[in-house]
Amino acid sequence: MADRSEKKLDVEKYAKYAQILEQTKWASEFSWEHIRIICNYIRPVSAKKGAVIFVEGAREESLGIIVKGAVDIFKHNETEPVRVTTLKSSQTFGEMALIDGEPRSATGIAAKDTIIFFISKKSLIELSETYPKLGLQLLWKISKLISQHLRRTTGMLVDYLEN
Repeated sequence: MADRSEKKLDVEKYAKYAQILEQTKWASEFSWEHIRIICNYIRPVSAKKGAVIFVEGAREESLGIIVKGAVDIFKHNETEPVRVTTLKSSQTFGEMALIDGEPRSATGIAAKDTIIFFISKKSLIELSETYPKLGLQLLWKISKLISQHLRRTTGMLVDYLEN
């Protein structure tokens, strides 16, 4: 029980992060208290425009939540990188890498000055052990995000095959 109260005290240090995260659409399903707890387990990163955030093929078991700015996603082909999409505030990347530990499927570069909150697999496990209901809620959200990405990709594939 002492671990839980220690974590709650640590959450106070992350009130600034919680205020930032609360302003995103990503956090809309979580209570203020849950947002404060989640922020105890995140690692904030600031990236200047043009900074490489993650590289295709790298093994990183973390999810990134863009809280400010934007990230261009590039896929490499034989000749040059091709921009696939741009992710903006409240969007995430790395859901699959967080869950399955496989290499990143693309490269992310800051499209402008950007702030990202990262949640590592280790941090997610620690959060889930201390706050099981919140851990389940977070995993459920990640599952929904993966499902949405798969539906969008399937739709694009069907459109491509029909043309």
